[in-house]
Amino acid sequence: MKFDCAYLSDKGPRPENEDSAGLWRMPDGLAMAVADGLGGHIGGQFASRLAIDVFVNAVREDLNLDLPMLAWQIHQRIRQAQTDRPELRRMATTFSAVYIKGDTMRIAHCGDTRVILQRGKGIKLLTKDHTEANRLLSIGKLSPEEFENYPRRNVLESALGAPTHPQIDSATHDVSTNDRVFIISDGVHGKVFLRELKDVSDGAATASIFVQRVGELIQQRGADDNYTIAAAFLE
Repeated sequence: MKFDCAYLSDKGPRPENEDSAGLWRMPDGLAMAVADGLGGHIGGQFASRLAIDVFVNAVREDLNLDLPMLAWQIHQRIRQAQTDRPELRRMATTFSAVYIKGDTMRIAHCGDTRVILQRGKGIKLLTKDHTEANRLLSIGKLSPEEFENYPRRNVLESALGAPTHPQIDSATHDVSTNDRVFIISDGVHGKVFLRELKDVSDGAATASIFVQRVGELIQQRGADDNYTIAAAFLE
Protein backbone atom coordinates (compact mmCIF):
# COMPACT_ATOMS: atom_id res chain seq x y z
CA MET A 1 0.00 0.00 0.00
CA LYS A 2 1.21 3.52 -0.84
CA PHE A 3 0.40 6.75 0.97
CA ASP A 4 -0.18 10.24 -0.37
CA CYS A 5 -0.03 12.42 2.73
CA ALA A 6 0.20 16.07 3.72
CA TYR A 7 -0.62 18.42 6.55
CA LEU A 8 -1.45 22.08 6.99
CA SER A 9 -1.05 23.99 10.25
CA ASP A 10 -1.83 27.69 10.59
CA LYS A 11 -1.95 30.15 13.49
CA GLY A 12 -5.20 31.68 12.22
CA PRO A 13 -5.85 35.00 13.99
CA ARG A 14 -3.71 34.08 17.01
CA PRO A 15 -0.23 35.59 17.49
CA GLU A 16 1.38 32.12 17.70
CA ASN A 17 0.56 28.59 16.53
CA GLU A 18 0.18 26.19 19.46
CA ASP A 19 -0.76 23.30 17.13
CA SER A 20 1.84 20.85 15.84
CA ALA A 21 1.70 17.97 13.38
CA GLY A 22 4.02 15.22 12.20
CA LEU A 23 4.22 12.60 9.46
CA TRP A 24 6.66 9.73 9.08
CA ARG A 25 6.65 7.39 6.10
CA MET A 26 8.02 3.86 6.28
CA PRO A 27 8.49 1.27 3.52
CA ASP A 28 5.26 -0.48 4.51
CA GLY A 29 3.49 2.04 6.68
CA LEU A 30 2.76 5.55 7.87
CA ALA A 31 2.66 7.37 11.21
CA MET A 32 0.74 10.62 11.56
CA ALA A 33 -0.18 12.80 14.55
CA VAL A 34 -1.66 16.16 15.54
CA ALA A 35 -1.28 17.91 18.90
CA ASP A 36 -2.99 21.09 20.12
CA GLY A 37 -1.09 22.76 22.96
CA LEU A 38 -2.52 24.52 26.00
CA GLY A 39 -1.15 26.79 28.68
CA GLY A 40 -0.23 30.06 27.00
CA HIS A 41 1.69 30.74 23.80
CA ILE A 42 5.08 29.51 25.00
CA GLY A 43 3.75 26.57 27.01
CA GLY A 44 1.27 25.44 24.37
CA GLN A 45 3.88 25.50 21.63
CA PHE A 46 6.39 23.66 23.79
CA ALA A 47 3.94 20.91 24.80
CA SER A 48 2.59 20.20 21.32
CA ARG A 49 6.02 20.25 19.70
CA LEU A 50 7.42 17.98 22.40
CA ALA A 51 4.56 15.54 21.79
CA ILE A 52 5.22 15.42 18.04
CA ASP A 53 9.01 15.21 18.45
CA VAL A 54 8.71 12.27 20.86
CA PHE A 55 6.20 10.60 18.54
CA VAL A 56 8.32 10.90 15.38
CA ASN A 57 11.53 9.83 17.13
CA ALA A 58 9.78 6.79 18.60
CA VAL A 59 8.41 5.77 15.22
CA ARG A 60 11.89 5.96 13.70
CA GLU A 61 13.25 3.61 16.33
CA ASP A 62 10.44 1.07 16.82
CA LEU A 63 8.29 -0.34 14.03
CA ASN A 64 6.19 -2.26 16.59
CA LEU A 65 5.16 0.87 18.41
CA ASP A 66 2.76 0.74 21.37
CA LEU A 67 0.84 3.97 20.75
CA PRO A 68 -1.01 4.21 24.09
CA MET A 69 2.25 3.62 25.97
CA LEU A 70 3.91 6.26 23.82
CA ALA A 71 1.15 8.74 24.68
CA TRP A 72 1.75 8.00 28.37
CA GLN A 73 5.48 8.58 27.87
CA ILE A 74 4.71 11.94 26.25
CA HIS A 75 2.60 12.81 29.29
CA GLN A 76 5.51 11.98 31.57
CA ARG A 77 7.95 13.98 29.46
CA ILE A 78 5.71 17.04 29.65
CA ARG A 79 5.32 16.63 33.42
CA GLN A 80 9.10 16.44 33.79
CA ALA A 81 9.52 19.57 31.66
CA GLN A 82 7.06 21.35 33.96
CA THR A 83 9.29 20.49 36.90
CA ASP A 84 12.43 21.63 35.08
CA ARG A 85 10.83 24.87 33.86
CA PRO A 86 8.26 26.18 36.37
CA GLU A 87 7.16 28.92 33.96
CA LEU A 88 5.67 26.11 31.83
CA ARG A 89 3.86 24.38 34.70
CA ARG A 90 0.41 24.97 33.15
CA MET A 91 1.23 23.52 29.73
CA ALA A 92 -0.48 20.45 28.30
CA THR A 93 -1.54 19.16 24.91
CA THR A 94 -4.11 17.10 23.11
CA PHE A 95 -2.71 14.24 21.07
CA SER A 96 -4.22 12.09 18.33
CA ALA A 97 -2.04 9.68 16.38
CA VAL A 98 -2.41 6.87 13.87
CA TYR A 99 0.04 4.16 12.90
CA ILE A 100 -0.82 2.34 9.68
CA LYS A 101 0.99 -0.86 8.74
CA GLY A 102 -0.33 -3.22 6.13
CA ASP A 103 -4.11 -3.26 6.40
CA THR A 104 -4.23 -2.27 10.08
CA MET A 105 -4.47 1.18 11.63
CA ARG A 106 -3.83 1.72 15.32
CA ILE A 107 -4.97 4.86 17.12
CA ALA A 108 -4.05 6.64 20.34
CA HIS A 109 -6.08 9.65 21.40
CA CYS A 110 -6.31 12.18 24.23
CA GLY A 111 -8.24 15.45 24.17
CA ASP A 112 -10.39 16.94 21.41
CA THR A 113 -8.28 16.53 18.30
CA ARG A 114 -10.09 14.03 16.09
CA VAL A 115 -9.30 11.02 13.89
CA ILE A 116 -11.60 10.51 10.91
CA LEU A 117 -11.90 7.73 8.34
CA GLN A 118 -13.41 8.24 4.89
CA ARG A 119 -14.34 5.09 3.01
CA GLY A 120 -16.39 4.95 -0.17
CA LYS A 121 -19.47 7.13 0.23
CA GLY A 122 -19.14 7.36 4.01
CA ILE A 123 -17.11 9.28 6.54
CA LYS A 124 -16.81 8.40 10.23
CA LEU A 125 -15.39 9.94 13.39
CA LEU A 126 -13.19 7.36 15.14
CA THR A 127 -12.49 9.23 18.39
CA LYS A 128 -14.49 10.89 21.17
CA ASP A 129 -13.75 14.38 22.45
CA HIS A 130 -12.59 14.41 26.07
CA THR A 131 -14.55 17.56 26.90
CA GLU A 132 -16.97 18.45 29.64
CA ALA A 133 -19.70 19.13 27.10
CA ASN A 134 -19.28 15.81 25.31
CA ARG A 135 -19.39 13.89 28.60
CA LEU A 136 -22.59 15.67 29.66
CA LEU A 137 -24.13 14.98 26.24
CA SER A 138 -23.20 11.28 26.43
CA ILE A 139 -24.90 10.79 29.82
CA GLY A 140 -28.01 12.75 28.84
CA LYS A 141 -27.35 15.85 30.93
CA LEU A 142 -27.30 17.99 27.79
CA SER A 143 -29.58 17.78 24.76
CA PRO A 144 -28.01 18.19 21.30
CA GLU A 145 -29.45 21.71 21.19
CA GLU A 146 -28.02 22.57 24.62
CA PHE A 147 -24.69 21.08 23.61
CA GLU A 148 -24.38 23.48 20.67
CA ASN A 149 -24.75 26.52 22.94
CA TYR A 150 -23.05 25.18 26.07
CA PRO A 151 -20.72 27.94 27.37
CA ARG A 152 -18.04 25.46 28.48
CA ARG A 153 -18.18 23.43 25.30
CA ASN A 154 -14.43 23.53 24.70
CA VAL A 155 -13.32 22.78 28.27
CA LEU A 156 -11.06 19.73 28.18
CA GLU A 157 -11.27 16.97 30.76
CA SER A 158 -8.14 15.16 29.59
CA ALA A 159 -4.84 16.28 28.11
CA LEU A 160 -1.26 15.03 28.18
CA GLY A 161 0.68 16.94 30.81
CA ALA A 162 -2.39 17.85 32.86
CA PRO A 163 -2.17 17.36 36.66
CA THR A 164 -4.82 14.64 36.58
CA HIS A 165 -4.26 11.18 35.09
CA PRO A 166 -4.97 11.53 31.34
CA GLN A 167 -7.57 9.44 29.57
CA ILE A 168 -5.79 7.79 26.66
CA ASP A 169 -8.12 5.97 24.27
CA SER A 170 -6.85 3.35 21.85
CA ALA A 171 -8.41 1.44 18.98
CA THR A 172 -7.54 -0.73 16.01
CA HIS A 173 -9.26 -0.53 12.62
CA ASP A 174 -8.88 -2.29 9.31
CA VAL A 175 -7.95 -0.06 6.37
CA SER A 176 -7.83 -0.66 2.66
CA THR A 177 -6.88 0.92 -0.64
CA ASN A 178 -8.80 4.15 -1.39
CA ASP A 179 -9.49 4.87 2.29
CA ARG A 180 -8.63 8.37 3.47
CA VAL A 181 -7.60 9.21 7.04
CA PHE A 182 -7.71 12.68 8.57
CA ILE A 183 -6.57 14.09 11.92
CA ILE A 184 -7.88 17.55 12.78
CA SER A 185 -7.59 20.04 15.62
CA ASP A 186 -10.58 21.89 17.08
CA GLY A 187 -9.80 24.88 14.89
CA VAL A 188 -10.93 22.71 11.98
CA HIS A 189 -13.89 20.81 13.42
CA GLY A 190 -15.23 24.04 14.90
CA LYS A 191 -15.61 25.41 11.36
CA VAL A 192 -16.05 22.47 8.97
CA PHE A 193 -18.62 19.70 9.35
CA LEU A 194 -17.72 16.05 8.79
CA ARG A 195 -19.79 15.80 5.63
CA GLU A 196 -18.11 18.93 4.28
CA LEU A 197 -14.71 17.35 4.79
CA LYS A 198 -15.87 14.45 2.65
CA ASP A 199 -17.13 16.81 -0.06
CA VAL A 200 -13.79 18.62 -0.16
CA SER A 201 -11.93 15.31 -0.18
CA ASP A 202 -14.05 13.93 -3.01
CA GLY A 203 -13.01 16.90 -5.14
CA ALA A 204 -9.30 16.69 -4.30
CA ALA A 205 -6.96 14.49 -6.32
CA THR A 206 -4.16 14.69 -3.75
CA ALA A 207 -3.75 15.06 0.01
CA SER A 208 -1.90 18.34 -0.51
CA ILE A 209 -4.79 19.82 -2.49
CA PHE A 210 -7.24 18.58 0.13
CA VAL A 211 -5.56 20.19 3.15
CA GLN A 212 -5.07 23.43 1.21
CA ARG A 213 -8.77 23.60 0.29
CA VAL A 214 -9.84 22.88 3.88
CA GLY A 215 -7.61 25.73 5.01
CA GLU A 216 -9.17 28.04 2.45
CA LEU A 217 -12.65 27.08 3.63
CA ILE A 218 -11.76 27.87 7.24
CA GLN A 219 -10.38 31.25 6.24
CA GLN A 220 -13.53 32.03 4.26
CA ARG A 221 -15.63 31.28 7.34
CA GLY A 222 -13.44 33.32 9.64
CA ALA A 223 -10.79 31.35 11.50
CA ASP A 224 -10.91 32.07 15.24
CA ASP A 225 -8.16 29.72 16.42
CA ASN A 226 -5.06 27.85 15.30
CA TYR A 227 -6.06 25.07 12.93
CA THR A 228 -4.34 21.90 11.73
CA ILE A 229 -5.33 19.07 9.42
CA ALA A 230 -3.25 16.05 8.47
CA ALA A 231 -4.41 13.72 5.71
CA ALA A 232 -3.37 10.37 4.28
CA PHE A 233 -4.82 9.02 1.03
CA LEU A 234 -4.26 5.26 0.87
CA GLU A 235 -3.43 4.06 -2.61
